[in-house]
Amino acid sequence: MTKRVTDLSLPSQALRHAALDALDQHAPYAQWRSQFACLDEIHRIPADHEDSAPDTLHIGAWNLERGTHWQDACQLIQALDLDVLLLSEMDLGMARSQQQHTTRQLADALGFHALFAVEFIELELGSEWEVAGLQDAHNEAGLHGNAILSRYPLHQPWMIRFTNTDGYWWHRDFHEPRAGGRIALGADIMTETGPLTCISTHLENNTSPAARAVQVSEILARIEPLDTAIVLGGDFNTSTIDPTTATDPFRLRTELIDQDPNRFLAPFPHEPLFDLLAAHGFSRGTANTAEVTQRMRERGYPKPPLGRIDWIFNRACMAFDAQCHPALNAAHQTLSDHELITCRIRVD
Repeated sequence: MTKRVTDLSLPSQALRHAALDALDQHAPYAQWRSQFACLDEIHRIPADHEDSAPDTLHIGAWNLERGTHWQDACQLIQALDLDVLLLSEMDLGMARSQQQHTTRQLADALGFHALFAVEFIELELGSEWEVAGLQDAHNEAGLHGNAILSRYPLHQPWMIRFTNTDGYWWHRDFHEPRAGGRIALGADIMTETGPLTCISTHLENNTSPAARAVQVSEILARIEPLDTAIVLGGDFNTSTIDPTTATDPFRLRTELIDQDPNRFLAPFPHEPLFDLLAAHGFSRGTANTAEVTQRMRERGYPKPPLGRIDWIFNRACMAFDAQCHPALNAAHQTLSDHELITCRIRVD
C-alpha cells in the first residue's frame, strides 16, 4: 500500500550498508525491498497557494539527470512559462547533487506544488564519472526518483512499481549498486473543464522493447478505470534494442542507423509500446516533434548516434504546440543528457 507523506522515511546509512553487503552476497532483491519504507511512499510538497487551473496547460517532460542544475532548469522553465513538469532522475540526499532534495528545491523556487516518489535507493555514491571530485564521501539519504511539479494543486496521487525491473543489473558491472525499480507516478489536476490525470514515468533502458511494453501495460492497467483526460510523459528509453543481448550496444546502434537513418528518431516499428498505447486511445502525433531528445554532455556521453527516447502521450484531451528545448544554460553548459520536451494540453 502506497502512503502519501509529508516527510519521507529516509533510510539510515547503516541499513543501506547492510543492504549493499547482502546484495554483494547475492541476497534476493525482494528481501531487501521491504526494508525500505520510502519505496512505498509518495512525498507531497504543497505550495502555499491553491490556484484554479484553466482548461489549457503548458506541460513539460524532462529527465533532469539528478536535478543537480535545478537553478538553471528553473530559469528555463520560467522563461517557457510551464504549468506542469513530469520529471525523472531527481536526487534526494546524494553527494553527487550536493545532498539536495532537488525536487523540493526546484518546486520551492518555482512556487509549485510537487510530488516525489523513490525509484531507487542508491547504495553507493554513483557512477565513476560522478564520484570524481565529490566533496562528501557519503550520501545522506541516497534516494533517486520521479516527480511531478505543478502550478496547481495535485490530487489523488498514486504510484506503481513495475514488476519486471528491480535494479539488479546496475549492481557492480555499472558501478552503481541500487535497490528498487522503475516506476510511474500519477496525480490529478482539476481544470475548469474537468480533471486531467498527469503521469510521469521512466522505463527501463537495459531491457528489450517487449519488456518496456509490459511496463506500459502496467500503467494502462492502473489507469484503465479512469474516465479522465490523461497526459503521460517521460523517458521511455525507446532505443529499439535490447542492450543485454548485444556485445557492443554502441557498435550495434551505428550498424542499425547505417541500415535505417531514421530508426532512432522514428522507433515506432521496433518498440511495441507505441501500438499498445494507440490501441488504448493514446495519441502522440501533436504532442511531440521529430527531434532528437538525447544530448551529449561535456563528458562525451551519451555517444552518438542519438535518438528520440522522451515522449508525451495524450488521451481524451487535445495536444498542440509541441516543442523540444535544448538542455543548456545561458553559458551553453549542459543541464542534462536529455532535452526538455513540451506541449500544450487542452481539456475539453
